[in-house]
Amino acid sequence: MSEFKLPHVEDLDTNSYLIRQLIEDFKAIEQEDIDIRKSINDKYDDLSKQLTQLNQRLDELMNGGGM
Repeated sequence: MSEFKLPHVEDLDTNSYLIRQLIEDFKAIEQEDIDIRKSINDKYDDLSKQLTQLNQRLDELMNGGGM
């Protein structure tokens, strides 16, 4: 009859290291996600401003506003 065995004590250190590493990896991924989202928002804001300026200029040209 086999005896139920708990995980080896040596494995606990390894498991603890792996968990810490996973947490660090997750934090790095989360920070990269934040950076990418900020970059996307910044580019969106820039493009939005350019589009607004373009629309204003088009309105001026369409309504007889020249150079």
